Amino acid sequence: MKHIVFFVLFLFISVSSAFSQCAGCLINTACTATPAAPALCPDILPDATQGTAYDTDVTFFIPQQFYNEGAGINVTLSQITITSVSGLPAGMSWTASESDNIFDITSDPLTQRGCVKICGTPVSIGSYTIAVNVIATITSPINTTSPQTFTLPLLVLPGGGGNSGFSFEPSSGCDSLTVNFQGLITSTTQPVQYTWDFGNGQTSSAQVPPSQVYAAADTYFVSLQTDLLNYVLESVSFNATGTNWCGDVEESSLFGVCLGSPDIYFELTVGSAVQQSSTVDNNTSFSQSGLSYVINEPSFSMSFFDEDLVSANDALGATVLQVNGAGTFNFTTNQGYGSYTIGTQVGLSFTNVDTVIVFPSPVNPIIQFSDSLVCEGDSILLSIDPAPFQQWYLESAPLFGSNANTYMVHSTGNYQVEIRNEAGCDAFSSPQLITVAPNPNVPTVFLNPITGELFCNPGTGLNWEWYLDGELMSGSSNLVSFTPSTPGNYSVEVVNSLGCSVTSPSLYFTNVGLNEASNRLKFRIYPQPFQSGLLTIEGITQTATCTLLDATGRIVATRSLQASPMQQIELPVLAKGAYILKVNAAGQEGSRLFMVAN
Repeated sequence: MKHIVFFVLFLFISVSSAFSQCAGCLINTACTATPAAPALCPDILPDATQGTAYDTDVTFFIPQQFYNEGAGINVTLSQITITSVSGLPAGMSWTASESDNIFDITSDPLTQRGCVKICGTPVSIGSYTIAVNVIATITSPINTTSPQTFTLPLLVLPGGGGNSGFSFEPSSGCDSLTVNFQGLITSTTQPVQYTWDFGNGQTSSAQVPPSQVYAAADTYFVSLQTDLLNYVLESVSFNATGTNWCGDVEESSLFGVCLGSPDIYFELTVGSAVQQSSTVDNNTSFSQSGLSYVINEPSFSMSFFDEDLVSANDALGATVLQVNGAGTFNFTTNQGYGSYTIGTQVGLSFTNVDTVIVFPSPVNPIIQFSDSLVCEGDSILLSIDPAPFQQWYLESAPLFGSNANTYMVHSTGNYQVEIRNEAGCDAFSSPQLITVAPNPNVPTVFLNPITGELFCNPGTGLNWEWYLDGELMSGSSNLVSFTPSTPGNYSVEVVNSLGCSVTSPSLYFTNVGLNEASNRLKFRIYPQPFQSGLLTIEGITQTATCTLLDATGRIVATRSLQASPMQQIELPVLAKGAYILKVNAAGQEGSRLFMVAN
């Protein structure tokens, strides 16, 4: 019945604990399949992210009756019961639409759909093989219950980190990690300066710095200082080339020649704010530095004047300038020319610190076992030291539901185990070949009724010993035949080259010869040795059945005999060797050994 409920139960593999905190799930009434067959909606779980809330509803459609192609039969289900679940990451839980986890299925369509809500916040990264054990109650073709284990993978991706100053992804990993960072604080009106210290010996001044490698397991503290800069007017120089300042009381002229020089200053206008510089007296060249006048608008103006204490100040021209960045720039007015320098200074500063954690992977587990070879019918226990999570594999494929620190091997193959620590970091053991060797065929012990010998020849490549009443007979190794002298139960133990052994059924021997026993059939066969064609049998006076056995006890042929003093039977082509012909008539039995000489 293994295939009967396989697809039906696939949905339950997505869940982790019957004691969940998930709210109720919502059934998708459109979930169906044509022709009628179990279905899941959706049939693949979305990936989860470490440290991020996860919430998914899975609807299942289970018709009461459907045709199972794998088994080739029509199936009728009446109930599905979840019994246990294993292999889920910590932090995940589930709730089914039936509180007791028992789903009764009837002909009513309302009973043929249900759902589970899978939710929680996974705390460990990794690829998880979730296994669930269920019992399906089947009413047709037979009344039975079928325990099953089914699986579904769930991938938990590394989660990102961040704060108000910067984001980064991933925030944690195993052994080594490559992390991408981005500064979050920006401005459309002010330049922004980024000063990164990644905690791994590297720094950067870019908003999106190069990817950072964290090569060893550790906790790394990452800091970012984000500075919003103000543009400032740092210095101004001006040369007065016009004569608008000349001719007043302070700077008179004689015969058209100006006497003295202007007293120059300027006014800086940013928006509605006006700032006035100090005055450079009696000089046509003006130069000032270390001004630190904040310019918080995209444009500003400078107006130059000749300061006069008695008469009105004389205008030396004005200019409107755009702020396009830091640097030194030239300008002209109708009364002169000059240059100015724009710099920056910190206006607002923000410092943010976060952590990148690189977890160490566990040490590769070592599989412990008593022997790498076991004979058919026996088993070998594989074990490792316990870990928070274990998953066994056979030929690189997961053994579903095998999440303990031990595994019992019954078949040949390469076995491997994966472990994970609390952080979700994994490690694999080396593959271990376990051989389950075949046993030799069970031998048969014969008594030669003519010679009184016990006979057994198991075949080439085998060794055997004779036993009497369970005790090893001294000197009996590999004896094909011998004449017993002691009554009792005789048997043969056969051992193959791999050390696997089987024992024949016992044959009881008494001192009374078979041909001399009153209830034994007495007959004669020839020719001896036999080659092919017809075998003559004399002495059978009633209808009988004869059976031809080879040296291993395998039946080669059966024939019916008439009540006739002499008759012939045709035998198949026989290989060279010893054979036993048994004749049974009305409860009496006789045996004869004959040889084939082909």
